[in-house]
This record gives sequence, structure tokens and C-alpha cells, in this order.
Amino acid sequence: MGISGGYSFLEHVTDALVEAWGDTLEEAFSQAGLALFETMLDTKSVHPRTREEIQTVGHDEKELLYNYLEELLLLFEVKQLALGSFTVTSIIPARGEFRLKGRASGELYDRTRHSGKVEVKGITYHLMEIEKHPGKVTVRFLLDL
Repeated sequence: MGISGGYSFLEHVTDALVEAWGDTLEEAFSQAGLALFETMLDTKSVHPRTREEIQTVGHDEKELLYNYLEELLLLFEVKQLALGSFTVTSIIPARGEFRLKGRASGELYDRTRHSGKVEVKGITYHLMEIEKHPGKVTVRFLLDL
């Protein structure tokens, strides 16, 4: 990931509206994964003890973003993994869909070390946007808290 990527939390009444960006779509998605986990816990407290390979598909880029974030949320809920590092290595259009490959690093969630913030109930399509400009891609999405 380049140093130009990042994320911020925008104002929203009841949920978390997130904006993530990067030089490429892959970098923006990587930052989106980090923002998702930063909503739930302090990602700086997570050690990269295990690595999960991530692969998902979507009919368009918005569905791909939704499916990617859902996959990450499931790793937290089902495998109880606290993740702190995200790298989307490729997003490729193929046969009428988009395919994402990447990885996430972290460790088993430990309540005493990973200070909990808020519970994310799910990802929503509401207010989801993907903007592409020369040299910068921005994604926005809403987390249901």
C-alpha cells in the first residue's frame, strides 16, 4: 500500500459512514477493511500472527466492496479473528463479474488486549459510492451499528 491511502469517519446520526481512499481501487478497498476493523477495535493492538487469504466476487464494484467487507466481518464473528492489516492484491473484471484477491493479517480476538469499541451489525448498500478520479479512488459505505 502506498502512503496516499487512508480513511475517515463522516458524520452520520446513528451508524458509521466511512470514506476510504487510495491511488487504486485495490488500495481504497484495503483501507476500507482497515476502517471496518478500526470501528470495532484498536487495530494498532493487533499482532500479525496469522494470515487469511481473501477471495470474493461481485457483479459490479459496489457488490464486490459489500462482499469483501462482509467476508472480513465474518472472519471476526465466526473465526473470532482480530485483523489489523489488509492488502487487496488484485481486482479483475472477468466474465461479467469482478474478482478480488487479497489477504488480511491478525490474531485471535482477546478482549483484554483488543480494546473493543462498537459492534458492527452489518454492511449496507445505503449511501455506498465508488468514485474514480485520475490518481485517486474513493469508496464510501455505511456500517450498521
